[in-house]
Amino acid sequence: MSSKLFYRAVASAIFLASFSTAQAAVLFSDNFNTDTSSAWTVNVAPAANALQQDAVFAFDYSPYGIPAAPGSSDTLGLRLRSNIPGSAAAPVTTRPAGVISGLSVSPTGKDFGQSYHLSFYAWVNFNGAPNSLGLKDNANSEGGTHNILFAVGTSGTLPLVVGNTALASGASMDAIGFATTGDGGITSDYRVYPKSGTISPTNTGVYAAGTSNDVQNLAPMANVNVYYTNIASLAPHSAPAVQQTLSTAEYPDAINTQAGQTQIGSFGFAWHKVDLIKIGSIVKWTIDNTAIATIDSASLAPLGGNNIALGDSDVNASTTRHPSLLFSLFENLTVSDISFPTLSANLTGGNLTLSWPEATGVGFVLQSASNLSSPVSWANVPGSLASNAGTLSMTVPATNAQSFFRLKFP
Repeated sequence: MSSKLFYRAVASAIFLASFSTAQAAVLFSDNFNTDTSSAWTVNVAPAANALQQDAVFAFDYSPYGIPAAPGSSDTLGLRLRSNIPGSAAAPVTTRPAGVISGLSVSPTGKDFGQSYHLSFYAWVNFNGAPNSLGLKDNANSEGGTHNILFAVGTSGTLPLVVGNTALASGASMDAIGFATTGDGGITSDYRVYPKSGTISPTNTGVYAAGTSNDVQNLAPMANVNVYYTNIASLAPHSAPAVQQTLSTAEYPDAINTQAGQTQIGSFGFAWHKVDLIKIGSIVKWTIDNTAIATIDSASLAPLGGNNIALGDSDVNASTTRHPSLLFSLFENLTVSDISFPTLSANLTGGNLTLSWPEATGVGFVLQSASNLSSPVSWANVPGSLASNAGTLSMTVPATNAQSFFRLKFP
């Protein structure tokens, strides 16, 4: 395209996307570097098993070999544990009978309104199987499979605790909840709870992985579905090396449970950026800037409130052999208001790079159209989304065809 036409198209693109240039205002934040437990409400279910659930603020995770979360200069965070054998105060390794149980935590008394953006980093730690597969074998992991949960639209006063396919006894789901496992392998590893203890089925269209099985006949909620295995940050990961020593010290299995690597497409053993963007009734979940699910709550009963929740729960009643190694971590949490991102463009050589701020643009999709004649036919721009120094970008060839660009939510 000629430079004149190119810049005319770019100017149109920027105009279409520039709803607001204001910076998002932070409504609430917690980096969990100090004991802020007095500012949070802890809700457990079942209530009779409260001693088996645990929330520790300003927990130092460095003894587990876990690196500081992105953006942190220390190794202090929020640790959640559930269905702890024995109790949180006196855990045991004999695997006594447990129950499906867990906890959720919410900032006390908060109302963030109808539209807001929840962002944080999360790490899921778990124990693998005492065999040659180690972290990859969830079926024989001796209680190592559990959920990490996050939700928007809650009252903040109820326990949002999920098992594998249903709520724990005494739990509620007054919000839009999202959960995943650390180790994968349960066919519904990525789940949406639409103000209900019943998981949204794939035919509802809420999952970015689609409504039907992939080319290998793998379900859209399973970590091994091609959608998740193509997410670079969900590649197989190893446990920090020191955890093999910790595992042996806690219980000397015949083969170390922390050896091997995680299943591809699973969430465990890496820091992941999690974003929940709520604009009116639309809620979108992303992991490392990649869409996982989007749901419209307009057809649901009113949500319980305008608060958020973080949680941890067991997928089944059996307890773990390694209670010290089974937990979820949260770091660098912010809740901000919604400020629409500004789209910018830069021509370098034969490529056009379109960029927008990550702080306000997570969850938005870049689209293009060849003209603006009604009805405009917008289509998602193919390619990889890059993240660098707080900026998201996509690069496309600068061709001779006129193109207009916009950012769309969801």
